[in-house]
Amino acid sequence: MDTWTADIWNDNEDECKKTLNGPGNWEKVPLFDNKIALGSFVRFKGMIQDMLNPEYYSSSFKIINSENEELISRKAKYHGSTKNIQPGEEVIFGDTLMERQIIACIPIPGLNEWAKDISNTDQNVEAQLEDNMNKRIRLDPACQNYSKEIFIFVYPEDIDTDELKVNQIVEVVGFLDRRTVQEDDGNLQEQSSIVKETYCIHAVQLKLLKSIISDNEEMNNSIWNEASNIHAELKLVLTQALLGDSLVADYLLFYLISTSYNRQHNLVPGKFSLNIRGIPENIGKNYTKHLYSLISYLVVKSEYLPIQIHTLNNMDMIPRKCYTSNRLLNGFLQLSDRTHLVLDETDLQPGNLDQKGMLNFEALKNIISNQQMKYDFTYYGMDYETQIPVLTLSIGKSILPFDVDIVLKPDPSCSNIEETMNSVHDYLKSQLHLLDKLRKYIAIISTFPFTYDESILKVIENDYVEMRKSDPKNVSGDDLHRFMMISRLIALSSGKNEFNIEIWESGKSLEKQRNLRNK
Repeated sequence: MDTWTADIWNDNEDECKKTLNGPGNWEKVPLFDNKIALGSFVRFKGMIQDMLNPEYYSSSFKIINSENEELISRKAKYHGSTKNIQPGEEVIFGDTLMERQIIACIPIPGLNEWAKDISNTDQNVEAQLEDNMNKRIRLDPACQNYSKEIFIFVYPEDIDTDELKVNQIVEVVGFLDRRTVQEDDGNLQEQSSIVKETYCIHAVQLKLLKSIISDNEEMNNSIWNEASNIHAELKLVLTQALLGDSLVADYLLFYLISTSYNRQHNLVPGKFSLNIRGIPENIGKNYTKHLYSLISYLVVKSEYLPIQIHTLNNMDMIPRKCYTSNRLLNGFLQLSDRTHLVLDETDLQPGNLDQKGMLNFEALKNIISNQQMKYDFTYYGMDYETQIPVLTLSIGKSILPFDVDIVLKPDPSCSNIEETMNSVHDYLKSQLHLLDKLRKYIAIISTFPFTYDESILKVIENDYVEMRKSDPKNVSGDDLHRFMMISRLIALSSGKNEFNIEIWESGKSLEKQRNLRNK
């Protein structure tokens, strides 16, 4: 495969496909970097940031040498231009036009260092947080001095383009090329653009990735069978990270594993936005960064956003359309599914939001409440569905909406924040096999099928009726949804895929403890 070219693939397509799809061969294709020669066969993994208009190309061309009248016929598929034309040679394009779709991809936003093919187990956690923030900022249009985007040319006869959507994670293999494109220069007052050259890949095959962690049935079954033990280990880690508060650890665990399912219009079952409040003011800023560092060490993708007036007023959070370059410009909140977003309100000071700040604030509220975000197309807004679990850390009750809130009650024995959090990381680094299980558990446990028996649904209905009778003003359909969601997460987190009375009672008990805590 190292010697493959577009011409070799065109002339031997069936044989090349058979080789590529052989056991382990896909992973042997070298990952793209800018040191690889143009025309090489490469692999690239990224997020679809924009889908451009399709373009047409001649399916074939001929090269005629005017000196000896030699004629060479070539297929144009997987080529961006006719390169290496010598003096005295003339190119004649065929009459048959074919179509190819163009998608703009960027490195996966929020992808944590451990989830990349780089070993960083000895990296300082705070340095990792800073490194991740710097890398992410460079993708924001306001700060983007250079682009890491890659254009993928997708050929409909090879790949079903109807399945492709903005914000999906894809992995492609194909032939590396360069393309000149127009790019917005970031000036919002004057619609202007610059011309630049960027890399592109002519894709021969493409995979939609639902999970970044490579998984298989055997691994999934192993995690499921050990779920109860892994759950206990994860709760122990989270309890220590939450300064000895085991009740908040339960809810943080639910947040980490939650995922929406059976989405219908504005109803998003499984959505679990959490507000942990009551964080002591004297430890707020340092503690929240430590806690986020731990979360980023456990989940595949995450982002940390301090909620401050300055941040809301100045950050480009919402993707916007530039009509000069005919491109969708990236915003901080353009994230792929199951990117855990952590919002830190502990350093929020009074101030006024300008128009941009209000739009950013509304975008955050819309993601939390409806798992939707309105992209800015200048003359109108267009709603895009999201699946971004949101955790808000605050001193008082969050200024943003939430599904569940709980007050943190630190154990007095955990007063040394640095020592407590460092001990958690040291434990995980000394238990790499366990750490691997925790990460896989968080990534997949809530994706297992779950069923509700008719008999338990009747019990739930009767319980809900009694709740309404005893407290009609404070019990609503939202409470029923929350009880069922928490009970479902209790079951799945322990490796059970059926709802029963014991699980339902556990969910009610947990909610009762939370409500008493919050009074």
